Amino acid sequence: MRVRCEAREGPVWRVHLSPGERGEVALTGEGIAELSGLMAAAEESARCRVIVIDSSPGVFCKGMDLEFLVAHAGEDQTEKLLDYARCMEALRASSKVVVCQVDGQAMGGGVGLVAAADVVLATARSSFALPECVFGLIPAMVLPLLYERMPVQKARWMALSSRGIKASQALDLGLVDELVEGPIQLEQATRKILKRLLRASPRAVARLKRYASEIATASRVEGLELGAQRTAADLLDLETIAAVKGFMAGEVPPWFERYRPGGNKR
Repeated sequence: MRVRCEAREGPVWRVHLSPGERGEVALTGEGIAELSGLMAAAEESARCRVIVIDSSPGVFCKGMDLEFLVAHAGEDQTEKLLDYARCMEALRASSKVVVCQVDGQAMGGGVGLVAAADVVLATARSSFALPECVFGLIPAMVLPLLYERMPVQKARWMALSSRGIKASQALDLGLVDELVEGPIQLEQATRKILKRLLRASPRAVARLKRYASEIATASRVEGLELGAQRTAADLLDLETIAAVKGFMAGEVPPWFERYRPGGNKR
């Protein structure tokens, strides 16, 4: 797998996953390093607000590079596997909004990549599968990400059955957020969500993502108390107060941007 992001000057970074040397979109060490590097660059960028990840038509990502794993059987793969785990955490914990456009098959680690995104848009022909048990493995790095998106029992069933699920099923389970008919509708849906996302305060988005992780394991009482503290702190922020006043006066917030494909200018 290779990772390409040509335009990085605007608020939306369009990232494309393309086949590697073997002609497949599989999670190679090189591809993971490229994606990790891109995520680090996005995190440092003051302009980047949304990262959109797409792939080749028909196949989103086939998961780990099995040929590499077989060729290096008997060797300790801990560091290489940790590279994938850290890359998924970079996606999940990013202060930017991560959107996945899925138009085809996602398997194994590719499902983890999808689950790590904030927004998942998929076409009707897309499918998702965890075949690891068939190989004598388990999707150990994918399950923590799936547990944030779908019921634990459903994720366990998906892993145990090794059976692919259709995009419509993934929508019902929470792995997919919006289902569309085909590639044209996929891009249309993406532009609509980008329009909404570029109206949100970048600082609020970063706080929301961080806060959502903080309350994930909290009780209801703890979550409500943390929420009161978080909102009280936000209301002491001068930028937030100014934005609230502007909203009441019918003004456009200073962070509002319009998405122009190919341009991304204010």
